[in-house]
Amino acid sequence: MEKWEIKSNVFEDDKHNEKLMIVINDIVEEFDRLIPTGPPLGFKTLELVNDEISGPTFYWPLGRDFYKIALNVSDLNYNQIAFQFTQELCRIYCDPRMRSWFIQLLSHLSALYALDFLGQKWEKSPPNEELNDYWYNFDSYKSNLLGAAFSKVDIVKYQVANEWVQYQVNKLRRKDKVNHGKLLIIAYELLPMFKEYPESWQMLPFVGKYSVPPPPTDPNDIVMDRDTEPDFEKLMNVSPENLKDFLNKFYDKIGAREYI
Repeated sequence: MEKWEIKSNVFEDDKHNEKLMIVINDIVEEFDRLIPTGPPLGFKTLELVNDEISGPTFYWPLGRDFYKIALNVSDLNYNQIAFQFTQELCRIYCDPRMRSWFIQLLSHLSALYALDFLGQKWEKSPPNEELNDYWYNFDSYKSNLLGAAFSKVDIVKYQVANEWVQYQVNKLRRKDKVNHGKLLIIAYELLPMFKEYPESWQMLPFVGKYSVPPPPTDPNDIVMDRDTEPDFEKLMNVSPENLKDFLNKFYDKIGAREYI
């Protein structure tokens, strides 16, 4: 990659690591296309490892000029790798020093987007003959994730209440414990809007910067696990003009209008 130098140490087998990079490169290239300005702290060497205890997670060693992402995989499952990697890559594009329910939501959303994107891309143009028929696995993996999430939700309330997303987002703003299943369903509800407005992803590099409290002004100032809240008003005010239409509809959908 021209912008990224990626080192894969996920598997002991070098051939597995080489194959893993097929899906990683596709995701990174799509992020480059969607967000051409790049992450707010710049492009750095990106190291991938496996952590079956703490992963998937993001590491940033203090005083070192690289990003480090840990997956949690036992085999070369491209769909699982894509979902986990995209979640953590999204954090880099928001600002890996920041942590909030909003960044978690965007991470789930971007991961669902990646599964759809890869399924469509690999169906039309498989990376190689070995993966000719793999494309449908991305959709089935997404369906299984959503099926598990929906199984724990009151479907009647979900289907009847038009304000379900707003209600759940309001609970997150009240600092209720994050329910990852519900977070995934909210992301699923928002995904069509992000597909309709591909420029929407350009919002990500502004999310960490315009949070409360804001990140350190020095990009080299590393703050681990800094809890923040999104500042929707500032996010709207500083976003490029081409994002205004999307943000207005996005805010209406999640009930953020009252906060600006």
